[in-house]
Amino acid sequence: MIAQPEQQSSDSDQLDINLDVFGIVKRRYPLILLGILIGGAVASLYYLQQAPIYESTLTVLVGQRNSDLTSTGKGDAEGSNMIQDGILSTHMELFTSRKLIAQAIAENKLSTAVDQVRGNLTVTKGGLGLAKNASILKAVYKDGDPEKAVEILTAVYESYKKYIDSQSKNVGDDAAELIARAQLKNEEELRLADEAYRKFVQSVPAFVSSSASGSDGLSDIHRVRLNKVEDELSSIRSTLAESRSRFSVIKDRMVGKKPEEIKDTEVMSLLSEKEVARIFGLMNVLKDDFRSSTEQLNMVMRTENARTEYQKLVDLQSRKQILLASFGPKHPSVTAVELEIESVSETLAKQRNDLPEDVRSKRATPTQMLISYFSNLRNEIAELEKREKELMKLSEDETKLSKEVEMTFLLGGSLKSNLMRAQNRYDEVFKRLQEINLNSDYAGFSTDLLASPLPATFPVWPTKTRIGAVGLGAGMILGFVFALLAEFADRTFRSPEDVENSVGANILVHIPKIDIAKLKKKVSSTSKILPTITTFHAPRGSESETFRVLRTVLLFQSKKAEQNVFMVSSPSPADGKSTTIANLAVSLAQTGKRVLLVDADMRRPTIAKTFGLGDLIGLSDILEGEATLEECCIESEQTNLFLCTEGSTTSQPSELLESERFVEFIAHARAQYDIVLIDSPPLLAVADPAIISSVVDGVLLTMRIEKNNRTLVERACEILRDQDAKLLGVIVNSRKSGRQAYGYTQYNYYGDKAYGYQANYRRYYAAKETDKETAPRTKPSRNGHATKSLKAE
Repeated sequence: MIAQPEQQSSDSDQLDINLDVFGIVKRRYPLILLGILIGGAVASLYYLQQAPIYESTLTVLVGQRNSDLTSTGKGDAEGSNMIQDGILSTHMELFTSRKLIAQAIAENKLSTAVDQVRGNLTVTKGGLGLAKNASILKAVYKDGDPEKAVEILTAVYESYKKYIDSQSKNVGDDAAELIARAQLKNEEELRLADEAYRKFVQSVPAFVSSSASGSDGLSDIHRVRLNKVEDELSSIRSTLAESRSRFSVIKDRMVGKKPEEIKDTEVMSLLSEKEVARIFGLMNVLKDDFRSSTEQLNMVMRTENARTEYQKLVDLQSRKQILLASFGPKHPSVTAVELEIESVSETLAKQRNDLPEDVRSKRATPTQMLISYFSNLRNEIAELEKREKELMKLSEDETKLSKEVEMTFLLGGSLKSNLMRAQNRYDEVFKRLQEINLNSDYAGFSTDLLASPLPATFPVWPTKTRIGAVGLGAGMILGFVFALLAEFADRTFRSPEDVENSVGANILVHIPKIDIAKLKKKVSSTSKILPTITTFHAPRGSESETFRVLRTVLLFQSKKAEQNVFMVSSPSPADGKSTTIANLAVSLAQTGKRVLLVDADMRRPTIAKTFGLGDLIGLSDILEGEATLEECCIESEQTNLFLCTEGSTTSQPSELLESERFVEFIAHARAQYDIVLIDSPPLLAVADPAIISSVVDGVLLTMRIEKNNRTLVERACEILRDQDAKLLGVIVNSRKSGRQAYGYTQYNYYGDKAYGYQANYRRYYAAKETDKETAPRTKPSRNGHATKSLKAE
């Protein structure tokens, strides 16, 4: 069966055309050369018909004058600054404007029209290289007369320069007058703004300057006072919160207890180190009880030691409480702390006993100290609360006054801003007025001619190189278009892979053209076989080697699939199928195989002529029931090769092939011979090969690449596909011996995309059939000599 669909073949074709550009150029280079030749010829004709055009050029430097440079007496070009791109574009429009060109034509009495000048005039900006962004205009005028081109370009430039100079002078005068008026107006505005600001400052006593000179601005005195009140109020509130906290702690610990019930250690735990120091300081104020400074000093030292011991005792009591909670009352650590507390208590008692009797009697106990401190703390809280109320009242008053001043301060800031803006405008206008006064001949722009127009020596158009390059390029494109069109229209094969993709089977061998003149020298005088059977006359020759390769493939297929009946056909006549099958049959017989070669082309038989046989009974006689296979088969000059010719002339070969006798014939031949080869008509000519292909084991398709286009081959494969025939491979016959390309795209191209060749093939066979039908049918004898006519019988 055919393995490759037709659609895939078409897609492969398209892919090759799209991608194989080098192959297209290689195959179609004559068309590409033709396109280039046409392009060159058209370019030459175009060049000869063109009138010469000359070009005149001038370059203008456009700048804006600077008064500082002008006052130094330097030239206009040196006094010009770089100008913006937009301004340069405006000058380009002025240069090509109708008004200026019309003035130039009228003043110089030029015999040309405004539209003609504008069409031939081109103005561009920028220079070359590093000067590409320079403020330069380049004007180019083209005309058939070089002198006239210079005259027109010069006239247009003079008109443009005259207009720029006049407009710049008027603009300068107007600008000077406007700036002078603005100067007077700004002086008055500055004076009024300064006076308004001074009156405002004097009317607001709450404003004070933060420096002696007042240069760093004004400040609000109420805001300054408010900040100080807020700072003091914050400090008072912090102290008051701390005092209230201490008061609450002491009050909670003393509620419900009598003074004698309060222990010294408990008192000490309620007081911080800072408070203990404060209380000792109050209680140890000595009056006139001590007589000398030495005694006073000793008393102070004792008091300080006692205070230290008290603090130590407080710490030990706290530590004991923590240990009791962690380890219990009998833990060694708790016992150690208790012993240390007892020791410290004894030390405190001893220190107390060491004091003089009068001092000891006057010294307050810790409980009395705590009560005294509690009373003082209450008084202190009351004083702080009173001061807090006073400060809050003062803050409210200052806040209200400060907000009133802020509104006034905003007005002052606005007046100050007006004053600063008026001052800046005044300074800027004064500066511009000074610049204008320095330049009495003020002008906005300068136009300096850097390159004057000159008559051209050589025309700028036509140019041989440009026209030739365009013509050759267009011709190359045209040639490539021709090549693409020819490629799309071409239906020939381009490569062996292309053939295999279209057919759906591999190419088995490429058979070169057999050199008949060379083989005639090797033909024996006793042999009747034609010289084209190279495998018989030159079995060791190079041409025979190709058929031995084909023989090997066929024998392998026969052994692998147990198949031995094969048909050889072609898409169209003259593809060399009969010569190929005859050589293949001889090559197979040379291996010792019994080979039967059947000529099933009963319309145009060739086997009998090829092997030098006369009219013999054959296939048609077998199918009509007038002979048997044994009677029709004759052994040829090649050992083991038996031939069954076409037999008697018949007018209905297709009907005979469709009969049951043909199927029986194939079955009988399959059993009697090792290999059976059947030579059939071309697939596109008649229906005979389609009938035969349905009963054979495989089909070999023979073709000439140079004469069969893709359409013919694909149609032939469709016929085999419709019959479910098994295509074993393709045998390619070449027209010229020794060609390596085997005809791919090297010969004539066929653009007939339809199946138009089939009509010619059928007419070819139909003519032959008509001749056979009108001629009297003869019955060949069994010894090879013709007998009398069947009609006569």
